[in-house]
Amino acid sequence: MKTIKTVTLAMLTTLALAATAYAEPGGGQHGQPGASFPGLAGPGLKLGRMAKHLELDEAQQQSIENILEATRPEFQALRTDFRANRRALQALDPADPDYTAAINDIAAENGRLATEGTLLMSRVRNEVHSVLTDEQRAKLAQGKQRMRAVPKRRAGKQ
Repeated sequence: MKTIKTVTLAMLTTLALAATAYAEPGGGQHGQPGASFPGLAGPGLKLGRMAKHLELDEAQQQSIENILEATRPEFQALRTDFRANRRALQALDPADPDYTAAINDIAAENGRLATEGTLLMSRVRNEVHSVLTDEQRAKLAQGKQRMRAVPKRRAGKQ
């Protein structure tokens, strides 16, 4: 359950901060949005696993679903803005005399969007944490530690 919540929160962060990759044409496997991020099935499916792992009751599940649904338009707006910035970057001509100024503007906008995404994700994380019991928060923290150890385990196997 904790792992699911961790994955869901990580997914939302990834969507907010890496929206340029998310905005790739084609949508990835089976043309589904977010499929360019392996293993992402969407917050609804991940919430089910998180609910089971953390043993969320119905009220907690509904509260978390409401939080995710309420912030969906904000995340979609960020993805749209990141996509527009990416297209503007791709459309630039390095031979243009104003190229450096345009790059600086796009970079500044990307920074603003990343900040907005980080703040949004932090707000969501805080709201979700407020729904959990102390025991569930502890279980979630353990899951986060396990998830952070995965790259180290994989590196050791290769």
